[in-house]
Amino acid sequence: MRKSATLLILISLTLSLSLPVLYGGLRGFSELRRLPAWAIPLLLFMVVLGWCCNAARLMLLANRLGVRIRPLHALSTVISTEFAWSATPAGSGGPPTYVFLLRHHGLPIARGAAMGTVDQFVDLIFFTTSVPIAFFVSALNSRIGHPGALALLVSALMITGVGMLVWLFRQHRKIALWIGRLSNHVVRLRKARFRMARWLIQFRHTVRLLISMGMRRLSLLYLFCVMHWVLRYSILPILLWFVGKPLSWGYLFVAQIILNLVGIVTFLPGGGGGVELGFGAFLRSHLDPALLAFILVTWRFCTFYWYLLAGAPVFALTTGKMAGRLVSVGTRKHAPKRGGDARRS
Repeated sequence: MRKSATLLILISLTLSLSLPVLYGGLRGFSELRRLPAWAIPLLLFMVVLGWCCNAARLMLLANRLGVRIRPLHALSTVISTEFAWSATPAGSGGPPTYVFLLRHHGLPIARGAAMGTVDQFVDLIFFTTSVPIAFFVSALNSRIGHPGALALLVSALMITGVGMLVWLFRQHRKIALWIGRLSNHVVRLRKARFRMARWLIQFRHTVRLLISMGMRRLSLLYLFCVMHWVLRYSILPILLWFVGKPLSWGYLFVAQIILNLVGIVTFLPGGGGGVELGFGAFLRSHLDPALLAFILVTWRFCTFYWYLLAGAPVFALTTGKMAGRLVSVGTRKHAPKRGGDARRS
């Protein structure tokens, strides 16, 4: 499995680096002079700042469950999870890594899974509310540049998002019942229905505790979510602004969401190949080939290669002997079958 995981990462990196060369050849490297010396450090700082926002979310959720996680430990958990997400097909190694590391901080598997589910709910609400706003901004283009209009849009995003967050939390019982009904139709789940029932009870109890966080903490939780995604999706607009080719933030925001979905469907670590093809489709008409290749490589460095480079040592230190198994979770379908299944630890 470990060999399969390594092979998939190498294939993804090869495709990710070769397609920009096909777009613009080696001339793309000459575009580096258009960036100021402090541009790349600034963009990487934005990535790290986004990780800090996610670490704050983790600490906020864990604190409500009675578990205090130190800021450095929370940050290392976030970086390790981001690495596992980037290094596995469709990000399948991210959730197991998240739950495994939370378990080391004293949270049972069910509570860790509930925290992860709540965290993903918050992300889902952000995208549900932000995509229409991004389309609106893209349609109005430069006419939305007034600070008052921008403040109004951000306020609408926050109010709508927190409202949807509260509504979704109140529907958690229906989610638990749906999982219970599903377990009766899936043979493998049916065999473990008693263990799943106990897990669901813990899950519902955890969600109830998180629901009772109060409006102030829920608003803070959502604010950290907004900050993380705005920072991440602002890298490409700022990069284009540095080279003198600014484009509509709304257009680039929606384009990056679609590229992330393409990366998941591609089923290679980081969406290697699929993301590059989609990037070319969205920006080919706006940039010349050499600049397109340069922007693509630089953007992917900040949003994919950096996650692997900076995350690998942190992931190895935090997960220890489990590192290989966690990374290989998403590659089991690609691994050759052997005489018997490995025992679960």
